[in-house]
Amino acid sequence: MSERKLLSVPISQIKENPVALRAVNREGETFLEMIDSVKSHGIIDPISVREKQEGDGDVFYEIINGLHRYSAAIEAGLKEIPVHVIPMSDADVLMAQIIANVHKVETRPVEYSQQLRRILAGTPLMTMAELATKVGKTPGWIGERFGLLKLEEQIAKLVDDSKINLSNAYALAKLPPEEQAAYVDSAMTTPPAEFVPTVNQRVKEIKEAAREGRKVGPAEFVPTPYSQKVGDIKTELEKLTIVKSLIKKAAAKTAEEGAALAIAWVLHMDVESIAESRAKYDQKMAAKEEAKQRRSAEKAKAKAEKAAIEAVKLEEAAT
Repeated sequence: MSERKLLSVPISQIKENPVALRAVNREGETFLEMIDSVKSHGIIDPISVREKQEGDGDVFYEIINGLHRYSAAIEAGLKEIPVHVIPMSDADVLMAQIIANVHKVETRPVEYSQQLRRILAGTPLMTMAELATKVGKTPGWIGERFGLLKLEEQIAKLVDDSKINLSNAYALAKLPPEEQAAYVDSAMTTPPAEFVPTVNQRVKEIKEAAREGRKVGPAEFVPTPYSQKVGDIKTELEKLTIVKSLIKKAAAKTAEEGAALAIAWVLHMDVESIAESRAKYDQKMAAKEEAKQRRSAEKAKAKAEKAAIEAVKLEEAAT
């Protein structure tokens, strides 16, 4: 690959990359501040572009990295900006975008994973380990990101919109597509310490059923151990209020029984914690069933209204 060239190029000759990794949020505070900076100081850090040709042979410059600076320059009214012209293939451009954006929190996780997949598709000989090295991450991190591609489209959008945190998204992606929707509400509202073990338990049930050659039954409430918050454990260690209550209710007589009750509480596996978890589960199931019935009623109503309209049209046509 030849050396890059530094030029000053008319903005009219620059075009956006059709597969840009990150879209520009033109209403965001960061972008508005960038416009003000460009108005005052111009483009200090040149954007990266590659030279391409139109169908009629006219030359233009396609953005490799610097879409936000380019967009800010347009908003600021600049006529030309400094660019680094770099000869790059399509695969090299995508890799450069990935590396440039790998640590940016604005990058949406599922969209980012789709770009990672495009890199592997464009370079069939590249391994997952090599890709991990190029983007400065571990193979395990790459594997988790690729797992997000198993999410249903609407669920993936919730992840990219930050409505489902990544820990819950990674767990959710382990479920078969037909089961993911049932856990979406919990994924959005339940902390990972509780949600991830619950989903892992369901994944285990599905795998065991497949291994034994039987059909897996519908998800049922199963108490799943997950740790209490560290702060709550420290408070309980000082006061022993909950543990004393558990010992009294269980009529524990030995140190072993008391210790077992304490450990059960730490893991949310004591009687009261299980009852509370079951109540939450039943409440969520009832809400889901109510929502399902409401959707069915709305569909039936819409269908009836459509049929009525069609009947009126047919009657008018006959008349």
